[in-house]
Amino acid sequence: MSPLHCHRARISHVKNIILVLIFFALSFASVGAQQPPPASAVSQDSDTWVKVAPAGGGFTVLMPSKASEQVNPVEGRPDVENHLVTLETELAGYVVSYVQFPDDVTDPVAIKEMLDRGREGGIKSSGGTLKSESEIKLNGYSGREWKMEIPGGVVATARAYWVRRRLYQAVFITAPKVGESPEIVKLRQEAGRKFFDSFALSEVKEVK
Repeated sequence: MSPLHCHRARISHVKNIILVLIFFALSFASVGAQQPPPASAVSQDSDTWVKVAPAGGGFTVLMPSKASEQVNPVEGRPDVENHLVTLETELAGYVVSYVQFPDDVTDPVAIKEMLDRGREGGIKSSGGTLKSESEIKLNGYSGREWKMEIPGGVVATARAYWVRRRLYQAVFITAPKVGESPEIVKLRQEAGRKFFDSFALSEVKEVK
């Protein structure tokens, strides 16, 4: 079996396991690479990236190629939908999610509490270990960044922002291996940084 076919088999195995992170009792599924990528993957994640701007999403982000979009109902909340933008490459998994709730939340204490619950939900649902956490902001809106290690050698870095009545989440998922080449390590770091740094709010005033 070729390295690429072996890699795809490992990816399929991860899909069967499904990495699940839950914030505020909401969930989304995503997958990450399990093997050092072949040369083709280096090209895929380093070429010109695509600007993703879902209609009505209120955000833009860069991804290595065209992403998939879907909308899922939130269990127990018929008035809430979870919007997902996902992309999987041999190098990493990229996820952006947003959910709009009925009411604005602007109280910093309440927002902090919800972000805390999100952190605990992500750890519990994935069986992971929190490696780092920091408070962040985007356009003055409160957010949080987590880095987690998930069983199976998966590493997930997530950023979440509460914007009035919307929860935005961006997640970068990888499965680094011992002995990877410096080129792959550097490429993965650059891809994660580019993905997160490109996330920007747009038409925020239209989010009611």
